[in-house]
Amino acid sequence: MGSMISLSVGRFELDWGKNNSFNSHAKLFLPGDLKPVTYYYADDIRETKPGFRRSLQSVRKRLTLLGYSMERCRQLYEQNMAYAQRYEPVHPISWSEFNRAIGEIDLDRADTLDMDDNDYDPGEYAARHVLESTPLKRFAPKERHSRRDLGLILENLDPYVTLRVLAEEPRNKKRFVIWRHVDVLEGGWIEEEDVAPGLSAEDRYLVVTEGSSDSAILRKSLGLVFPDVADFFDFIDMSEHYPFTGTGNLVNFCKGLARMGIQNKVLVVFDNDAAGREALDKLTGVPLPERMTVTTLPSMDYLRRFRTLGPGGPVYEDVNGRAASIELYLDLRYGGPKKPAVRWTSYNDRLGTYRGELIKKEQYVRAFLKGVSNNEYSCTRLRAVWSALLARCAGEAV
Repeated sequence: MGSMISLSVGRFELDWGKNNSFNSHAKLFLPGDLKPVTYYYADDIRETKPGFRRSLQSVRKRLTLLGYSMERCRQLYEQNMAYAQRYEPVHPISWSEFNRAIGEIDLDRADTLDMDDNDYDPGEYAARHVLESTPLKRFAPKERHSRRDLGLILENLDPYVTLRVLAEEPRNKKRFVIWRHVDVLEGGWIEEEDVAPGLSAEDRYLVVTEGSSDSAILRKSLGLVFPDVADFFDFIDMSEHYPFTGTGNLVNFCKGLARMGIQNKVLVVFDNDAAGREALDKLTGVPLPERMTVTTLPSMDYLRRFRTLGPGGPVYEDVNGRAASIELYLDLRYGGPKKPAVRWTSYNDRLGTYRGELIKKEQYVRAFLKGVSNNEYSCTRLRAVWSALLARCAGEAV
C-alpha cells in the first residue's frame, strides 16, 4: 500500500508520488497556505486534513518568476514531445492542440484522482485517467500499447507546463492549486521541513536601484501590491552608505557583474529619466549575464502631461524618460506640495533634453513610508511599476 501525495487543481491531478518518492512543490506556496482541504479515498470516503492551497492565478505569477513563461512552456512541451518520438511511435500532439484540449477541461467534472492506491506501470496512470477523463482523449490511440506510450509522454511532461496552461483559461480564475501532502507526513515517510514552503537562493532576485529611497519604496510597495510574490525579491538593507548611489556607480556595478559572470538573479532598476536612459545606453552592447535583468521604471500616460517649472514658468509636459524618478509613482496627494511639479535643472547634451526633479520629493517619500496604512492612499501607480518589473523578470506580462 503506502501513502500518496498529489498536486492538483480541484480533482484534476497534475503530479503524484508515493511514500518518499515525489516531486516537491514547495516553491508554489507560502507558509500561510496550509489550510483544511478535502482528501479523497476509496469507497467515496472523504476526509478534511491540512494541505497547501493557493489560488491558481497567484500560482501563475509564481510560475512565471520560476521561469515558466508561456514561451518557455512551449519549448519544454515540444522538447518533451520530440524526445519521446525517438522512442515511442505515437502521433504527436501539437502545442496548439494541447493548449486547446487543456483549456477545454471542465474542472467541475474532471476527476483524475486515483482513490484505489494502485501500482501502475509507466504510462498506465495517464492512459487510464487523463486520456479517458479529459478532452485529450480525442488524441488517444485505439491500441492499448500505443495509448500507454502516449500516457508515458504525458507523465514525463513537466506538470508546471500543464498548470500554466490551465491558468490561462479565464474559467479557471477562481480555482485553487492544492498539494495534498499530509498522508506521507503522517505515514512517517517525510518530516515537515521536507515540504515546508520556500524558495532556494537561485530562485530569488537581488534588487539593485540608484538609491536607498528607491529600494525602500519598492520593498514596501511590493508587500502591499503583490504580497504573493514578495519572497522572490531581496533588497540591500543599507539606510546609510548605500553603495550604488547614482547612475554612474550602478552602471559600473552592472559591468562588474558582467565580467564576473555572476550566476545569481539580479534586477537592476534605473529611474525613468534622462540619467536612467543614458545609463541603459551605456550598457548597450555589454554582454550581461542571462540571469541579470536591467530596466527602467515604466512610462505612464499620466506622466505625459505633468506640471513642470522652468525659466518660462509652469508648463505641462511629458516627463517620461526625462524626470520620472520613483517618487513620481507615489500618491502625490500626500506629503509634499499640493500642486506637485518637476523643476528642470541641467541640460543633457548627449540626450538633447533637460534633466528634472520632483520638488520636495523627500516629503512625498516620508508620507509613503510612514503613512501608507491610510486606506485612502493609492498604490495604483506602484502596482503598475511592479507589474512592469515582474513582466521584465518573467519575460511576459504577469
